[in-house]
Amino acid sequence: MAFPSTNITFLGHGNQGAQVGHNSGTIANHFHVPAERPETPPQPACFVPFRRDPDFVDRGTLLDQIRQRCAAPASRVALVGLGGVGKSQLAIEHCYRTADQSPDTWVLWAHASNTARLEQSFREIADQVKVRGRKDPQADVFKLVRDWLRDAKNGRWLLVLDNADDAAVLSPTDGGALRQHLSRYIPS
Repeated sequence: MAFPSTNITFLGHGNQGAQVGHNSGTIANHFHVPAERPETPPQPACFVPFRRDPDFVDRGTLLDQIRQRCAAPASRVALVGLGGVGKSQLAIEHCYRTADQSPDTWVLWAHASNTARLEQSFREIADQVKVRGRKDPQADVFKLVRDWLRDAKNGRWLLVLDNADDAAVLSPTDGGALRQHLSRYIPS
């Protein structure tokens, strides 16, 4: 003997519902959420959360050295020093000079003082460059941004990790299974 069966299909984002009083069969609900609409990709821009300092004092050849080292493909440059000596100010000025001299380069900024700030910064970057899939609450924003950065069709980019003072944020040494090595999400 075949049991009665009912199929209910919901389309779109509207609130829908089904009510069944007594059922001796199978009810299958199908939810069809529209695919994420493609967005027009933005043009490369400078996303530095600080204004350029009009009173910035150039430090000899230091900014030239940073520019030269950053010009090499897949380069990484670390500004190291005590707090308050101007590392972030140098990075800010370098970002603005890069944007001025190379308007086709994405200039991105991430706060890396702790994992939560870094994740929030990657979410902001995903919004700024309109990474596909960023609105999915289950999405791994670190992977989405890393994959976007690795994609050559997105062009050149400069990513600043500001206040990356705690190495455990990028490469935790506690061996905990829940903490991923965030450094693997920074393309080389």
